[in-house]
Amino acid sequence: MERIKVFHGSDHRIEKPVYLGGNPDNDYGNGFYTTEYEERARSWATLNGRPEQSVVNVYQLDIGNLSVLDLNECGVLAWIAEVVANRGTNQESADIMASRLISGYRIKSEGYDIIKGYRADDSYTQVIEAFLLNQINTYEVERLFYKGSLGNQIFLKSEKAFRNITWIESKTVTLQERDRQSDYQARCEVNRFLSGRMKAILLEGYDVPGITARYSIQHNLIFRKEGKFYEDAGI
Repeated sequence: MERIKVFHGSDHRIEKPVYLGGNPDNDYGNGFYTTEYEERARSWATLNGRPEQSVVNVYQLDIGNLSVLDLNECGVLAWIAEVVANRGTNQESADIMASRLISGYRIKSEGYDIIKGYRADDSYTQVIEAFLLNQINTYEVERLFYKGSLGNQIFLKSEKAFRNITWIESKTVTLQERDRQSDYQARCEVNRFLSGRMKAILLEGYDVPGITARYSIQHNLIFRKEGKFYEDAGI
């Protein structure tokens, strides 16, 4: 057996996660979202729940007999495709591009018990939207999410995965003021960058280099996980 400790931030104790008891509009669909990093679960609990009643639930997850899809090994285009397939978009023009990305780069996740990948906080979906509108490239998407320190998550997808998770304890947590300030500053930096990029495109005719959404649908790109780069495989 291969067992790992995972954490889930909430506003209450969750001793037994319920299969299909969540929201289908989250990053990877309806399931249970955890992380291997307690500090991220603490931050998610206090930022997205009630600051006066924030809880980190601690679990043991047996992944030895589970099928795992690690989107980190599939490239950022596969991750973006998965997120927009579940979350949708806010603009029709972005939705047009999203549908093409989904058909070209989304990994078929049927049959997987677990999905690993970056977390798309609600306030950071604007980064993905900017990519879909060809305002930033794949490198900048990754850099902006890294700046936000949103971290990786482990998503329990199947009934089998839910049977393999065991509650250990719950901890009441309080987000420190320095954590709040750090998160606020990161979000402000992201907003400033996106605003500056929009001005450069509209006022100066800036042409975004690298792999944009338009470039990715015009080319047959294959992700090489060994070197973490995309290669144009041609038609």
